[in-house]
Amino acid sequence: MIGLPHQSAAGDSTPSHSIITMEAREGRIGNAFACERCRKHKVRCVPSEAAGICQRCQKARVDCIEHVARRRPAKPRAVVQQTNKVAEMEKRIEKLHAIVTSTTAPSVASSTPSSTLPPVATIPSQSVELSRRTSTPAPIIPSATPLPIVKTPILPNPGSTPESALSFWESMNDAVTGLGRLDPVIRSISIIHMQSLLETYRSMTEFFPFVLLPRECFCGDLIQQRPIFLFAVLTAASFDSSQLQVSLSREFRKVVMVKIMNGEKSLDLLQGLLVFIAWHHHYMDVNAASVHLLLQICVGIAGELGLDNISSHSRSPVQKDDVWHREAKRAYLGCYYLASSLSLLESGRTRSMSHSSTLQMFARDIADAWEHRSDAIVPILVDMCQFMEDVEDTFGDHSEPALVTKAQLKRLSEKWDHMQSATKAQANDYRTLRWIQLVARTHLYKATASLDIYDRDSIPWVSGFQLSQRITCLRCVEQFLDYSLQLSSTEYERLSITDWLALVAGLTTLAKLALHTSPMPGWDPVELQISKSFEYFRDQLSAQMPRLHESQDLGEDLFERFRRITAIMKMAVKAAPGRSSPNGSTFELATGSGRTVSLLQELPPLKPNGVSNGSDPLPVPWKVSPQFDISSQEFLWKFLTGSI
Repeated sequence: MIGLPHQSAAGDSTPSHSIITMEAREGRIGNAFACERCRKHKVRCVPSEAAGICQRCQKARVDCIEHVARRRPAKPRAVVQQTNKVAEMEKRIEKLHAIVTSTTAPSVASSTPSSTLPPVATIPSQSVELSRRTSTPAPIIPSATPLPIVKTPILPNPGSTPESALSFWESMNDAVTGLGRLDPVIRSISIIHMQSLLETYRSMTEFFPFVLLPRECFCGDLIQQRPIFLFAVLTAASFDSSQLQVSLSREFRKVVMVKIMNGEKSLDLLQGLLVFIAWHHHYMDVNAASVHLLLQICVGIAGELGLDNISSHSRSPVQKDDVWHREAKRAYLGCYYLASSLSLLESGRTRSMSHSSTLQMFARDIADAWEHRSDAIVPILVDMCQFMEDVEDTFGDHSEPALVTKAQLKRLSEKWDHMQSATKAQANDYRTLRWIQLVARTHLYKATASLDIYDRDSIPWVSGFQLSQRITCLRCVEQFLDYSLQLSSTEYERLSITDWLALVAGLTTLAKLALHTSPMPGWDPVELQISKSFEYFRDQLSAQMPRLHESQDLGEDLFERFRRITAIMKMAVKAAPGRSSPNGSTFELATGSGRTVSLLQELPPLKPNGVSNGSDPLPVPWKVSPQFDISSQEFLWKFLTGSI
């Protein structure tokens, strides 16, 4: 029998309870049964040479008091395991009951007894105990008052009167009366699935911070107050399921068009359309209304609601706008952001909204309120859009004198440098801000590189100036694409339509510089290795972008379309004139003038069995199919729709 380390078993005269405690401690090791003083000081209790006292108590000349542990008797393991299994089974049953109750409408539950849970008594191990806690749901008789069911909610309470998912889809179905019923696929979305899609959308708003969810937002609140906005959020956030997203987008168009034709104009409808447009590249449809038409509808609704006339007086930090005014200002800024960004991709298109002092005031009010984390970058995004409009207005004529071009370029480049240095801290935290800064800089040098300076023949330095602008444009595009490679696979899915179009436009600009640039002294795409840069960025982007989530045959998604079209562009860039020898051989010689000649050019091409060895150049893609002309302004939209 072993006691404390400093107690001897031979001369022990302790009472019977001490013997019991020592027997209970038999077999224990370590410092679990230190004396009271050592336990209080949390130090190791080391026995001394004297019996019944430890070294620390002996040194301090105090009594060494044994610590008596107060432990409850351990339950048998079999009972513990059985109790855990019972508790786990109860939780599963309660969760199943909550799901069935939340996804079943009251009208359906009253007429369909089979929608309730199976009897709990079917589980043998729980039949006696659970019958006292939860009775088997029976068919509800209209004349009788049903007993309230107490269940553990698996989601936060969405409100005092939560609506079911089925009732929400029934209300949407009533909106399209006469156009058929809603797709059965979307009617399977439950409240739980909706809440999950809301959280996904919350992470997407970094790339479009103009229509945001409240901090504590539940499906029940949106079903009652903002149903169209909820419909759009579910559509944009369901990119994990291609079939579901296509079905949602198709039904959303029907619901929205019916409401517009009925003359409805509300902030809920405006916000829903903005969300639908912001991620429209995931569900582009050639036969449906275009993005520009939807955007024109948004601008019209904003004008009818008078969002441009919302008062924006200076207020103290305590006196703030109400929620509706802040949401309305964000929506109006979202209209401008989309209109400004999309119009810059087509130089000939008229902007539906232009920068104004009202927009600047609204952006400043949003930043001052700082209701959400992304509100701080809203004024910077508006300033960047105004900068790109300034570039377009300055060099929009595509023909300027040399001195004016140089002076305007200096002004705009200094303006960009100032904006970039003033927002360096925010750009490190928000990818959207850094993204649009690089897009704005690329837009500036792309505009100057494409200018036609009509007095270049009379001024000797103009040729060198144009060459430097073209090379700077090339380096800006490469810097932007290199930044794009830093995105994760999930971030590509959350890019807004403006960011995605900027990515496609950057890669297309690189291909244009390799294929469609006019001759210029000192400009040689081969020596600059533009084709290799295009291949590198195209291959890296294609590898990082996500793959299809589903194995079903639903056609190509956004990223498969990107891989297919850029693969054709890659072939075209490889076949650019002067890139390599006719046979693709390494027997080449670069002359001093920059030309490359083949050492085998005097030999006749080999044709075994009458078949050419590949010396004949492949036809250019845009000569075979005119739709693949990357120099046309409609190429980007054809890229998105997949009509190439």
